Amino acid sequence: MSLARAVWVVCWIAVAGAIGVSSDAGQRTADAASASRRVDPGGAQEVFKALYSGDPDRALQLAQESLKQHPRDAPMLVLAARAHRARSEHAAAFDLLERALAIDPQNADALYFLGIVSGDLATQAFSRVYALAPDSARVHQLMARSLKLQGNPVEAAAEYEAALRADPKLLDALLEYGRLRREESNCVEAQALYERAQRVKATFDGAYGLGVCLAAQGDHPHAVEMFRQALTYDSGAAAAQFGLGSSLLRIGDAAGAAAALERAAQLAPAVRETYYVLGRAYQQLGQPARAQQAFDRATALARAERSAEAPLKLP
Repeated sequence: MSLARAVWVVCWIAVAGAIGVSSDAGQRTADAASASRRVDPGGAQEVFKALYSGDPDRALQLAQESLKQHPRDAPMLVLAARAHRARSEHAAAFDLLERALAIDPQNADALYFLGIVSGDLATQAFSRVYALAPDSARVHQLMARSLKLQGNPVEAAAEYEAALRADPKLLDALLEYGRLRREESNCVEAQALYERAQRVKATFDGAYGLGVCLAAQGDHPHAVEMFRQALTYDSGAAAAQFGLGSSLLRIGDAAGAAAALERAAQLAPAVRETYYVLGRAYQQLGQPARAQQAFDRATALARAERSAEAPLKLP
């Protein structure tokens, strides 16, 4: 794994999907539009000119002079941050962008450049980590995350394996790798990973993952135990309530199943599967009217899904 590739990975994770990337032309258009809203539009135009002419020192000087008069001018703070970034002063840029967002939380420019600067800082930090320990568990874990996001589970698994060889008790790597295997329907390996994670530290993710794996393998009594354990960490987790209800129904506890599934429906009312299983629980309880209501709701949500009004999906 080369340093160049590793650094690219960090940049990709830091900003991909978070804010979106605009073209230079688009950014200039946005800059020009927002200039008219600034406290000192004339001064802002001069800062723009300095930035786009490749003179960040001059841009920063002008921005700082303006901010002395108008310290709460959020757009000018963004311009000053951009000048700092052009001078490779990323920490200073980050601080100014946070100040801008404290003043104007909806400032799109501030949010955009905060994402970019965060990527810069992440790259710097990762480069230091890579230089110190290129084969460390954290480096491999970060690579695994990126590869998974890119749709490359085979290489992601190899990186998780490398991370866990370097640190067999790295909790979040165990949980992430367990989820990767679970999403591949490889519940045997996923279960082993979740069990290792639980021995390091019991968590919601570990207990819930184990519950899903046990249920998939037909071990519903133990799945019930794990879903209940997960709910002790987060009683508002709709997915765990659904898992609990489904497994309880499989072991003949229709009343317990209905209670858990009703709770799941309250927490996530647009999940079609919940109403289908709830209807089955009502049938077993001898409540045909309630069962039909649940099935009708499941049918309506399925129809909405086909109409591209996608309901929520269980994780």
